[in-house]
Formats: sequence, C-alpha cells, structure tokens
Amino acid sequence: MAKKGTTRLETKTSRAVFPSPNQYVDREEQVNKFSDVLDRIIRQGPVSTNLFEWYGSPGIGKSVLVSLLSQKADEKQSAWASVNFKNSASKLKKYFNDPVLLVEEIVFDLSKRAELDTREFDKTLKGYKAASLPKEGVVSAYAGMDQETRLYQRPVWLNELRNVVVAFIKMVNTLPDPDEVHPVVLFFDETEYADIDLVDWIEEWIINPLIQVKHCAIVWTARRPWRWKRPEIRRRLTSEMLKVFEPEMVKEQIESGSTKPDLVKELFKNVYSLTGGHPFASSIVITELDILANQGEEITPKTFSDFETKLLADVFHKFIEDYAFRELKSKDLKTACKFMALVRLFDATMMREVLRSCAGAAFKSWTQEDFGNLLLKLKKTQLLVWEKGYAIDPGLRHIIQKYFMASERKTFIAANKAALRIYEDWLERPVDNRSLFIVEELYHNAALLQVNERKNLTAILDIRLRDYPNRIKDEKALNNALERLDGEIANDRELEEWLPSNIDLLGQVQKFREIQTSHKQNKK
Repeated sequence: MAKKGTTRLETKTSRAVFPSPNQYVDREEQVNKFSDVLDRIIRQGPVSTNLFEWYGSPGIGKSVLVSLLSQKADEKQSAWASVNFKNSASKLKKYFNDPVLLVEEIVFDLSKRAELDTREFDKTLKGYKAASLPKEGVVSAYAGMDQETRLYQRPVWLNELRNVVVAFIKMVNTLPDPDEVHPVVLFFDETEYADIDLVDWIEEWIINPLIQVKHCAIVWTARRPWRWKRPEIRRRLTSEMLKVFEPEMVKEQIESGSTKPDLVKELFKNVYSLTGGHPFASSIVITELDILANQGEEITPKTFSDFETKLLADVFHKFIEDYAFRELKSKDLKTACKFMALVRLFDATMMREVLRSCAGAAFKSWTQEDFGNLLLKLKKTQLLVWEKGYAIDPGLRHIIQKYFMASERKTFIAANKAALRIYEDWLERPVDNRSLFIVEELYHNAALLQVNERKNLTAILDIRLRDYPNRIKDEKALNNALERLDGEIANDRELEEWLPSNIDLLGQVQKFREIQTSHKQNKK
C-alpha cells in the first residue's frame, strides 16, 4: 500500500517550455473514436465503449489530445470537467486525505457548462464535513479496511462519504435536458502523478458508477496503461498507446508549426530521421530550423548533416533532460535512464555491465542487489516499457541513441560493447530464448556499424546458426527454434533500419533451414 501522500511521480514543474498545440498534428483517429461515442449518446444508440485510455511517453501529446477532445465535446454541446494531476500537484495530498475535494472540483467544473441541481449534493456535503474524518486520511483509511468493514461495519464518515458520491452520481444522471440528451464527459489527465491508492479510489467510487450512466464518457491519460481491477470497467474500456508520428505526419507538423513551411518540401524526412517522429522533439527541431533560416542559413537535405549535431543537442537537453527526465529524483536514476537507452532490453545484470562501462567509477562499488534496487526505482518512473524485457520507452530511446552517436561516440560504443559481452556470455549457456539473444547480438553489432565500427553481421549470424545443431539435437525442436529465429528477425523493424542494404539476414536463416531440411531428408 502506498504511503500517505506519496505519488507515482515526483511533482516538480518542468523547466522545459511545452510546444504550442499548433505544432501538433490533430490525432484524427482518436478524435473520431471519441466523437463517434458522443454521437451515439446523442442519438441514444448503443454504446459499448465509454471509457477511453490513451497512454504514451512524455511529450507524445496526451494533454494536447485532451485539449482537442474537450473542443470536440464543446461542439457536441457536452458538459465536461477536466482534472490534470500534474497541474494539480499542490492539491494531490489534499485529494489523498479527502477525495471529496476532488469531487467538489469536478462539480464546479461541470457547473460552468451545464445547469446543475446541487441541492441534494450540497446537503450531503454538510453531513460529510460534520463527520470526524480519519487522521490518516480518507484514502489511506479506506484502502486499509477489510471487505466486511466496508460493507457492514462502516464508520460514520464512510457512510457520509457514500452519501456524497451517490448524490454526485444522481446529479450527473439527471443532467440531460428532458427533451434532448447531452453527453457528460470527465477528463482525467496525466494520472501518473496521482497516488496509486487515490487512483484505486477514483476507479471504484467515481469511474465505475459513472460508466454505468448511459450518457457519460470518461477519458483517462497516463504514461502507462492502468491495471483496471473491475471487470465491468474492462468491458467498456478502449485502451490505446499514442505512437510517434509517421513521416507524412511530421510533414504536416512542420506545415502547421513552422514559420517557414516551405522547408517541409525538402526537410521533413531529415527531421523524422533525427527525432523518430516524436512530436515534442520534432517541434524543437522545427523551431530551431526556423531560427537558423531567419539567420540566413541555407538548410537543404545536403547541408542538413552540418546542423544535425547542434539540433540533436538541443533536442537532448530541452526535451530529454529538461522535460522527460526532469522528474527523476536522483542522479543515479537520470544516469541509468540515459545510458540504458543505449541498449534495447535489460535486466539488473545488463544494467550493471552498461553503467560500469559508461558512467566511470560511480557504480564500481555497487553490488548486484544495488542494481536490482535501481531497476525497481526505474520501473516506478513509468519511463520503462516491456518489450520481451525491460526497455526505455522507444520514442525516448531513439533520440538518446542519435544524440550519443553524434556527440558522445565513445560512450555509445562502450554501451553496445558492454551489451555484447552479456549476450556472448548468455549464448554460451543452454538457454530457451536463444533466438532473442541472437537478434539482440545482431542489433548491437548493427548499432556499432552506425558509428563506423567494423562488424561482419553475416559472419556473426553464420557462427550462431552453425551452433544450433550442436545445442539442439532433436530435429523437430531444431526446426522450431530456427523458425522462431526467422520470425524474430523478420519482425524486428529497428534491426532492419540499421542493416546495410546488401545484408539479408532473413535470407541467411532461411537458407540454413533449407540445408537442415535437406540433410534430414538425405538421412531418411
């Protein structure tokens, strides 16, 4: 159980200036899904989904999406209220101690856009405020109760809390005009800043009853998907990750956000290559390109590389350090996020090898337990994703890798070589996930090719392939293992992007499989 007043992320205000919304491309697909639900509500048609969860990395555009959706709600004459937990940082402890304050703010926000009959709600509020609330706070006290106490032995304050919430739900339920249905929407934005127990309370007491109301819709944003506990919520949930932009969307972003939009005709592919399509990072590059153009610099695809190091440094410092990593509580966490972005997958062992190779003497005296504890802290930052193992969010990883390749080449090489030592060690063991380790070995060798390190990927794969029959004697198991390797390589887009055009690793695996099949038939 979370400690009183703790939050999932530290609530410091970032020094980075968030880009203007006009530098973002409308999330047309997401807006259309939301709009369709509002239209169904207005027509009083069937609605199977009325809880939307959109999640993604810092700066991916979650709050911008909420802004777009609130505009759409206005167009549909919907009453709506919005809670941004990052902007409400100073109130988080108050919400934790007394979540009715959050309910009151939602009611106040709704009252700006709809006529509310608050008489019953105000009456229950008086009863609640007259009750003696638990010293440890309402959320803590409720989280610590057993089920029997919650249901049959409720203290006075809990009964009064229930009365307030029931009155709130009734008020929302009676909001529509008797002659015309208008949707009611609640936006919960940047929820990673809220305490875990507070989110549990909101799920049980606010979201669960509201999604049963036919004209209600809920929008929830976070860095990572929430583990919704109630099956009735999961049935009505649409959960989707907000992804980085494709090249054509970067082109639109430049057109809408640049003061020199004619640059888009030549440079959008260069911007995409540099930022990986991350909207926040691209907005920084767009601004810097405008400044350079105003200074008389002639920037073309041919001269873009002359400015790339400076642009990457701007993106790294303004977006990665001053925004995405701003909330990290310690130097160790910042260092770990920065250097572990240079590898794809890692555990505590990989972290130990990489940090000791890249961070000087800072981690030399650390034990394996220390690195395990650091990994646990990293998970709490919600900057990690699970991709067959822990990894820094790919949108951030792309930018960090590009920066190190351009500005700190020796560190980039050291990190990749450290990862290769780990995979070489693991591949000497009888492991089940051999295909995964081989692909990661190929990936890190391909990464070293990007900084002109001499690597023969074909020879490396050939050695691993010839080792397969020695490791796996059963013919059927061998074929299955090679098929898994085939699939791993075929589906690895990041590896594909880094491969020289004359290297066909997939064809190499398939040819080896054909040889093995031929040997099998000859034996028969």
